[in-house]
Amino acid sequence: MVLVSILGIGSLTGWINWRMRQLLVESHKDNALMIASRLGQDVDLYGETMPISQAMAMAIDYRKQPDVAIWVTSPQGEILAQSDTLSMGSWQINGFAQALLEQVSGKLGLEVIRLQGRHLVTCSSPLEVNGQVMGELYVVDDITEDQETLSRITRTLAFSSLLAIGVGAIATAFYTRQSLAPIRKMNRLAANVSTDNLASTRLEFDRAPTEVQELAQACNMMISRLSAAWDQQRRFVSDVSHELRTPLTLVHGYLQSTLRRCNNLSSPQREGLEIAAAEADRTIRLLQDLLDLARADGGHLRFQIERQPLEAVVQEVLEMGQYVSDRIHADLEPVEARVDRHRLKQVLINLMDNAMKYSNDNEPIRVGLKKIGDRAYIEVSDHGRGIPLADLTKIFDPFYRVDEDRSRATGGTGLGLSIVKTLVEGMNGTLKVQSKLGEGSVFTVSLPI
Repeated sequence: MVLVSILGIGSLTGWINWRMRQLLVESHKDNALMIASRLGQDVDLYGETMPISQAMAMAIDYRKQPDVAIWVTSPQGEILAQSDTLSMGSWQINGFAQALLEQVSGKLGLEVIRLQGRHLVTCSSPLEVNGQVMGELYVVDDITEDQETLSRITRTLAFSSLLAIGVGAIATAFYTRQSLAPIRKMNRLAANVSTDNLASTRLEFDRAPTEVQELAQACNMMISRLSAAWDQQRRFVSDVSHELRTPLTLVHGYLQSTLRRCNNLSSPQREGLEIAAAEADRTIRLLQDLLDLARADGGHLRFQIERQPLEAVVQEVLEMGQYVSDRIHADLEPVEARVDRHRLKQVLINLMDNAMKYSNDNEPIRVGLKKIGDRAYIEVSDHGRGIPLADLTKIFDPFYRVDEDRSRATGGTGLGLSIVKTLVEGMNGTLKVQSKLGEGSVFTVSLPI
């Protein structure tokens, strides 16, 4: 806007200055031509009653004007008559009058010249009296003062234009900043919107422009609809998980009971029942995970945080039948922390399951427990495939799988790490992961002591 204003106002100022100078010069040229054209008539008139030399002097004296020099020279170059302007002190400084006579002598026509820093309009033409050429007539108009006045006006106009542009730019910038303040606030609020504060997020602007207020109202309506949809989805997941878990648990129990009690099953029948029992168990665990996530999102996941010896909790998990293996190496320090014992066991089981699933059977898994400062750190590391850098920030999202092709082969639902992160944060801890492709991964749980 400033650039456009400078170009626009600058062009207008330049055009006005050029036009004013043109009008100034034209007016002085017209004045010089008028004097030159009428001086011959005046000499004819005065020549009827007096000698020609005296008539020329009378005519020049009659047509004289301030800052206008008039003189007549003979064909031999001698001055026959002149106005007293040439003898004024201001025209004698630095021999200005003599230099002027020498410069314009013998030049006929109308032109604008510059001499010793002065601007002059010169008009030269033959002087005819009674049809005879008496010599050459010179009319010189000094327009220096008018030019300086015009220059001062131009500078004042340019300064005023720049001042107006500056004030306008500052006012425009201030107004734009004030107008964009609600947009910046809206941007900050939108960047901080999450499932935790979705219901309480509202955009309110009392002094914003009408268009911004309308945009804020539209955003509030959109946020309200998103919040309602999120609540509906959360209730749906919770209700479905709860309703389906009970009948599936009964089905799984009957299948297990049938497998234990029926000894007359054929191999295909037993294999089919075992597959059905495994899938029922997998579905029950999926529903339990969904139910835990729904409870966590709704703030209904309860924690019984007490001071616990973490070494005993980790050792208890390691002694479970499915983790008795030469692959797992533990390095545990005696550390106590405030945790929910049951939830921490759930966290460790998920992390160890992942480590075993995504590494080969001959690769070791290390579990470490140590204390640094006022926090306890539990590390579960493996030497498996590793996680691509692009997936490190997504592995904690529900149902996200790094390798979809192996989801059935490794089992699981894609909810394990999401639940782990939820449980760790519920115990006021943090969960971090470091991984390199082909070198394995390290999951670190940090808990307050």
